[in-house]
Amino acid sequence: MPTKLNFSVGAVFTVLLVLSIDVKAVVSIGKDIELEGFLKVQNILRTPKFKEAEAIMQRNTLQLESKYYFLKEGQMFGKFDSGPIEEATLTLVGRGVYDSIYEIRNSLDGKFSNDNGKQGLYEANLREGYLDLVLPPFSLRIGRQQVVWGETDGFRALDVINPLDLSWHWSREYWEDIRIPLWMVRGIYDIGKFSVFEESFFEAVWIPADFRPNKIAINPSRPWAFTGTGLAKTPNSIFIDGNLRDLELDVRDLSPRKRLRNGQGGARFKAIWGDIDFSLNYFYGFSADTGVRVRDDLSSTLGNTHTSVRELVNPRSHVVGLTANYSEERYTQSVLRMETTFSTGIPVKISPDAPSRIDPDRDQFDTARRTVLMLAVDRPTWIRWLNPTRTFYLSSQVFWRHYIDYSRFYRGISSVEHAVVNGEPVGGKFFSENNDQIDKDEFVITFSASTSYGPAGLIKPNFVFAIDPRSTGAYNKFGLDYFWSDHVLLKFEQSFYWRAAGHDPGPWALGDIWGHTTRNSRHETALSVVFQF
Repeated sequence: MPTKLNFSVGAVFTVLLVLSIDVKAVVSIGKDIELEGFLKVQNILRTPKFKEAEAIMQRNTLQLESKYYFLKEGQMFGKFDSGPIEEATLTLVGRGVYDSIYEIRNSLDGKFSNDNGKQGLYEANLREGYLDLVLPPFSLRIGRQQVVWGETDGFRALDVINPLDLSWHWSREYWEDIRIPLWMVRGIYDIGKFSVFEESFFEAVWIPADFRPNKIAINPSRPWAFTGTGLAKTPNSIFIDGNLRDLELDVRDLSPRKRLRNGQGGARFKAIWGDIDFSLNYFYGFSADTGVRVRDDLSSTLGNTHTSVRELVNPRSHVVGLTANYSEERYTQSVLRMETTFSTGIPVKISPDAPSRIDPDRDQFDTARRTVLMLAVDRPTWIRWLNPTRTFYLSSQVFWRHYIDYSRFYRGISSVEHAVVNGEPVGGKFFSENNDQIDKDEFVITFSASTSYGPAGLIKPNFVFAIDPRSTGAYNKFGLDYFWSDHVLLKFEQSFYWRAAGHDPGPWALGDIWGHTTRNSRHETALSVVFQF
């Protein structure tokens, strides 16, 4: 009965959304308050090897944004003179999420009892809340917010200020939906024309004490868990001196605490020089990628159980970057984009077999320096035999990541395997090993295309393709957006994950994003209804 009820409520709710098309895009309350937001019903089917389709998401998301203009044209509340402050607004963004797949599918519901809080079922929080102050030529934003730097699409180089919540749907959601907002202060000084520079400004960001790492689900029972390659199991055994023992993990979180001494900050200068729009960027913070330090000196063995101590660390990091884009109208009619970074404090795993000169602490952990270079070309292009009335927007980029402090003992994604003793698998026993050697140079090549059809361009197909040429892993997506009305959007997406047999998943695991080599070529079909107001 609960399952039928959930489906019935969802169906009725979707019909009501489609029929509710007479609401204004922005709801105004008086002269100073505006409300807007969206309600999204998202359903995803997964089809491993085009067989046995299973429902893995039935997420309902409500996001509301309110903006209160309590100071306009130098007047606060329309009565008081605010002096140098010309304008001030208060913005609040709240989000509520209910994923009924955990109720509909008993197999998932049982994995998350009330004792575990049914992670992934409910979410309700104040996502962003900040105060904007305009004191020309200064502007200031104070509160919980997102700050976006950089030119890359789909991969991050300079966009490192806010961590990501990858437990939602890995990185297959829009960045603005999975960035984790932080409490910070952001100030901009509008310089304007300065020497040979036009439209220049200086921006500074300070995060006093709010650090959060990237959020990754590791419970293999969850639909979006990242467990490494091999089996979708949690390691529960370990080989010590050739003997199989039960494994217990003592995990100690050493991530930065909320103290002023753990503050983060950065700055950038952005301007137009001739025909080049560029920015110089610097950020000093902590790596959002969490490293694991193995403390064998604190580990112990009692009977047949080995307790291994692991420390979670997020090293200090410097990120220096440059972005630029140039509109070349004479020969190619294209926009050329570039982004490059130099970063320190990148956490890396080290093979337990590494010599002492590589791992003097014998903790299988180190930090490295790394550079990233992204080159991209964007171009509106006529393909009249496909669309005689509108151009296609074509975009392609090459993403190159290079380790400066490279060692052949650096390791990537771990694998989980059956424990085998005397040539026979041991039932219910699994262990972790890591033979995935990091490449000194890592590449991703992407291509995307989009256009529109119909009156006012209400039908918008799109295509995305990404390939890791070294691991031969690839991801591609076919999408179709249909604007039913000004407020109702219907979305269809078909995603494919490919990887050549015998190849490792690569650093981005494009062809097998959730890491299960025994179930390669898993694909997804997504249907969504979005009500915007």
